[in-house]
Amino acid sequence: MKRAATICGSVSIVLALIVSRRPDALTNPQFWAEDGRLWFAAAHNRGPLVALLEPAAGYFQTFSRLTAAAGVAVGLRAAPLVFNVAAIVGQALPPLYLLSSRLAGAIPDWRLRALAALILIGLPNSFEVQSNVTNVQTHLAILGFLIVVADAPRRRAWAACDLLLLIVGGLSGPTYVFLVPVAIAVWWRERSTWRLVVLATVAATAVVQTVAFLTADGGGRFATPLEPTVRRFFGIVGGHIVVGGLAGAPVHGRLFLGQGDPGPLLPALGVVCVLAVARAFVVTSSFALRLLIVFGVLVLGAALTSPAVDAAPRWQALQWRDVGIRYWVIPTVAFLAVVLRSACADPWRGARWVARVALAVLVLVGMPLDWRVKARPDLRFADQVERYEDAPPGSVVRIPIPPAGWEMRLRKR
Repeated sequence: MKRAATICGSVSIVLALIVSRRPDALTNPQFWAEDGRLWFAAAHNRGPLVALLEPAAGYFQTFSRLTAAAGVAVGLRAAPLVFNVAAIVGQALPPLYLLSSRLAGAIPDWRLRALAALILIGLPNSFEVQSNVTNVQTHLAILGFLIVVADAPRRRAWAACDLLLLIVGGLSGPTYVFLVPVAIAVWWRERSTWRLVVLATVAATAVVQTVAFLTADGGGRFATPLEPTVRRFFGIVGGHIVVGGLAGAPVHGRLFLGQGDPGPLLPALGVVCVLAVARAFVVTSSFALRLLIVFGVLVLGAALTSPAVDAAPRWQALQWRDVGIRYWVIPTVAFLAVVLRSACADPWRGARWVARVALAVLVLVGMPLDWRVKARPDLRFADQVERYEDAPPGSVVRIPIPPAGWEMRLRKR
């Protein structure tokens, strides 16, 4: 009974904290961007099963397609709420997994796991991945990493749950490709049957997504020039990951000097970040932290190689506030894990105190400042539903959805 109460309490607190970041997801549910224009519209117009088997942007989007199928089943009026609830649940899975005993091997102290879960929930500079289905793939990728490095399950129910989550997560985005080397390293270290099963599951989903990407010829990625430079790279890292990740997007926006040269501060912070993470990789005794660093670096490298940004040059645009936010979430999580570990267990006392100051900035400045995500503009979705219901059968109804300029086109049944 006590264990059940603890689990229910943890779930309730995590869900309440996530909802508090964007309460309009429940108080005024609306479709957001691809959630309406792509996922729901495709399931409504062509049928959920047909849409489920279609890649989008070069890869399969299973979680989004399944949510759209549920949205079609409940009807247009309730569908946005279904989407937002599904997004909130998907977002809650990684912190809840962190709180479980499955991560005791990686983080033995439950208090540190609780702090890590809170940081994951309140991650600054992450507005783009808050309570929307399209970007749940980022949360599922973090969950996938946690499953790969977690202690082996003692019960078949846990094992089945792990594998199901890995399959859904792997078929909902391309990031599991970068989990393959992590799964290989964990299996190589333990050489157990369970680790081999996890590796095979992760690798299988990665192969499916890779074939889909190659078949779709890259999913129609932007062809605008990248124009990468060393200075821009460190400006991106120093801006989005260090300043944005510790002090929040508003502080990053104030430090960035317009849509041009960021000045010397942000690139300098980027250099410090890279050196600190590299040092942590060498000196840490945590195998899981090393793997998280590898995962974060691979994700960052892929994001910088082919970012879906239409402004040119893309690397210059990636330095700006609010650009490519979804790309920085996993690298920022890896960086903050380094900060948290260093604050507690770095062998050099000076590094411990620097990390503690950074952690204080995160908890006292970044998380409070960036906690509440701006509500979506109210486009009176209920009125749009009435327009759809009044339209003649077979006609195409255009329904505006946030952000500005987006719409979904539904064929009246």
